[in-house]
Amino acid sequence: MSQVGRNTLLLFVAANMLNYLDRFVLASVLNPIGQSLHLNDAQLGRLAFVFLLVYLLAAPLFSYLAERYSRTKLVAFGIFLWSLATSAAALAHDFPTLLLTRALVGVGEAAYGTLGPAILADLYPEKARARVFTWFYLAIPVGSALGYGLGGFIEGLAGWRASFLFTGLPGVILALVFWRMQEPVLGALDGLLPGAEKETFGEKLKSLFRNRVWFACTMSYVGYTFAMGGLSHWAPTLFQRLYNQSPTSAGMIFGGIAVLTGIVGTLLGGQLTDKWQTRYPNAGLWISLVTLILSAPVIAFGLKQTEVVPAYVLWSIAMFLLFMNTSPLNALTVSSLPAQTRAIGMAMNIFLIHALGDAISPELVGERSMAAGSSGDALAGALMICVPALVFAGLALFFAFAGKKPSSTST
Repeated sequence: MSQVGRNTLLLFVAANMLNYLDRFVLASVLNPIGQSLHLNDAQLGRLAFVFLLVYLLAAPLFSYLAERYSRTKLVAFGIFLWSLATSAAALAHDFPTLLLTRALVGVGEAAYGTLGPAILADLYPEKARARVFTWFYLAIPVGSALGYGLGGFIEGLAGWRASFLFTGLPGVILALVFWRMQEPVLGALDGLLPGAEKETFGEKLKSLFRNRVWFACTMSYVGYTFAMGGLSHWAPTLFQRLYNQSPTSAGMIFGGIAVLTGIVGTLLGGQLTDKWQTRYPNAGLWISLVTLILSAPVIAFGLKQTEVVPAYVLWSIAMFLLFMNTSPLNALTVSSLPAQTRAIGMAMNIFLIHALGDAISPELVGERSMAAGSSGDALAGALMICVPALVFAGLALFFAFAGKKPSSTST
């Protein structure tokens, strides 16, 4: 990889890290926000629902705009908008205003989530993508951990409003860098299929849903995001309620676990895929399938613990398994798409995984918890709905085997 290539990848990793930092800072301060604005668990869950609803609705729009405008400038706009909206949450004094800021974060992140992976795929050849996407998605646990830890730490020093204010500002600067980035040539390293440049948006959409590998990966990610949406949104609150930990302590410990298991799990998943896929073409599929199914009973046991140390140990094991799945599944999803359908493929992937996944689970968990009394035990019981979703996520990948060609690429 050239120096230019490394620098470009570093920028995308930094943006993805801020993407997840600004997304998960909310989870670290749910309890203080609820107490300050007098919100119940259903309303706190709705904050995630509105963010994801707007996110999934905006994703197809940005895939459409990408065919008419510069993708790098659309990404820059997205980073600027979500960063500004995160900081603006510090000014919210009622529930509707806070909902509005999270909705705007959703619009901004939709631009990056849709176009970022597609641009990266045009910058690196297929043989390098598993490694590239390992680093790109390594930013997820790091950014999430910073959201949990930094959000909780700042809240302990200056209150929840300061958590939003200071975590949002760095993205404004990064947006200016992306605005000046050169636009890569679409499909330069893959080649477009004959006649692809003449395909309409509808024709591309139709071919997308005939892609068996893409569909299986997307359905797997539906189960994964349903589970992770509920768990990640409520985990710090669960440890605060069930084990009487402070927002600072729960945020920093859970953030530390997230970054450690995320780095090790994501790197190991990517390295094992790179090492084995030349000999075993379905290596990435098997890694994702096995780790997803194994994580389900570990989460179930973790939610039943009455002591904090065993709970943290089991959550650490489960998170390690879940992060191992990230790199191979995302690399396979992107590489299963021809260059001309990558933007719309990522947009529809985002739409489906969030519409059927984590747009539903946080508020559903909140409503179940509130119906059972909103105690720590009630919240733990409500989170049990995430367990069968992980089993579904693993089993869905069996559908991909019939559509996978004996190589690292599928169409």
